[in-house]
Amino acid sequence: MSDDPTFHEGWPMNTPMDIRLGKTSEEGIHHPLRWGIISASAIASDWIKSLQDVPGASVSAVAARDMDRARAYADSHEISKAYDSYEDLCNDPDVDIVYIASKTWDHHRDLMTAIRAGKHVLCEKPFTDTADQAKEVYEAADKAGVFCQEGMWLRFFPAVEHARAAMERGDIGDLQVVQADYPDRVYALNPAITGFGADEMPVIVAAGRKARGQPYANDVPSAHGAPPSAAILQYTEQQGIAVITFPSGRFLEETQYVGTKGRITVHTPSHHPSAVTIATGRPPRDGTRKAEGKPPMELDPSEGWTGDWKETHWNQDRNPSNGPFNNVERFEYPMPTPAPITRGQPAGSRWDGEKLIRYKGWTWSGGNQHGFMYQAQAVHRCMAAGLSEMPQFTRAESIRVCEIIDEINRQCGERGF
Repeated sequence: MSDDPTFHEGWPMNTPMDIRLGKTSEEGIHHPLRWGIISASAIASDWIKSLQDVPGASVSAVAARDMDRARAYADSHEISKAYDSYEDLCNDPDVDIVYIASKTWDHHRDLMTAIRAGKHVLCEKPFTDTADQAKEVYEAADKAGVFCQEGMWLRFFPAVEHARAAMERGDIGDLQVVQADYPDRVYALNPAITGFGADEMPVIVAAGRKARGQPYANDVPSAHGAPPSAAILQYTEQQGIAVITFPSGRFLEETQYVGTKGRITVHTPSHHPSAVTIATGRPPRDGTRKAEGKPPMELDPSEGWTGDWKETHWNQDRNPSNGPFNNVERFEYPMPTPAPITRGQPAGSRWDGEKLIRYKGWTWSGGNQHGFMYQAQAVHRCMAAGLSEMPQFTRAESIRVCEIIDEINRQCGERGF
C-alpha cells in the first residue's frame, strides 16, 4: 500500500478509471459525437444538460411516440430534428450515438433497433428486463461492431472512483462484507459487484419481501405483496457476503466495504456521493511503552484510549468504538458548480414530461446531473480510444447484476425490474 493516501499508481485516487488504467486520455472529451435522444423524458432532459460539459458533444435529434410531443421537446431544447419514430431517428445519418431513456420494458426493443441501424448506444439503467436479453443485446453489438453501454452513472463519481482505487490498492485487505441499501435494486446491488466483481455468481442465501398489508418504510401500507425488500449474497469462492436492502421509503443510503484490514464508507447519498471515509489499522507508535518504562495503554472511560499512539486526522485513536480500524481519513469531493445552460435550455430549466419548467439560477445540483456529466465525458473518452465499453461498468458486470436480480425475482415471484 502506498504511503500517500491520495495517490494510486501515480494517479490521484479520484482519477477516472478509464484514464488511470491507461485506456483513454483526457483529450478524448473533444471527440465529436452527434447524439440522438430516444424518449422525450425528464431524465433525457438531464442528459442533454450534461452534454454541455463535453466539448465534443452535440444533439442532432430527438424522438417520441407522438410528433407534437417530439417537436415541443425539440423546440424547448433547440434540437433541430424531431421524429415520431425511434426507427427513423436511428436511421438518421446525422446521428452517431443513441441515448435510450424509454421505459425499462422497452429497452431491449430500442437497443436492438439502434444496433441494427449500426448506431453506438448508451442505455439508461436498468439495461434490460432479464439477463438473457442483456446477453442478446451485447452479442448483437459485438457483431455490429458498435459501442454498447449501460448507463450506470453512479460509478463515475470521484468518491466512487476513490473507493475502488483504495480497494485495488489493498487499503482494506481482503474484502469480507459489503452493505448497501437503496429502493432501486440496480443501484443497491452495484456495490456488491464493485467489491466482489463479476467473475463469481453469488449464492442468494436469502431474498425477502414484505408481507401483504405490511407498511412500507414511508408508512404507506402495501395493498398486495411488495417487491423484494432485502437479499443476502454469499460469495463462496471469495468467502465474503453482501447484505443488500431495498427499502421503499426512508433509508440511510450508505455503502460500507469491510475488509480484513479496514473499512471504506461511501457516504449518503451513496448513489451520488460527495465523500468517502477510509478507516484502517492503528498507526505505528512513536516508541514502545515498555522501553520507556510506562504502563500498558489503558482505557479511560472519560478520555478513551490513552497512551503514545500517533495522532490521526480525526484523533480516532482515542475512540475505542472504532475497534482496530481507527486510522480514519475522510475525503470530500464537493459537487462542481454547474455551468449555465448554453445548449438550448435556460439556466435551471427542467423538462417535466409535458413542458419545460424554467427558473432562475444554475442547473439543479442533484446527483443525476453530475453523474451524467462524469459519465458523458467518459463515453467520449472511450469512444475516442475505440473501446466497446467503459471499464467503470463493464458488460460482464451489467449481465451479472441482471442475473442476480433474475434469481431474486425467482425467489420472490417477481419479474423484471
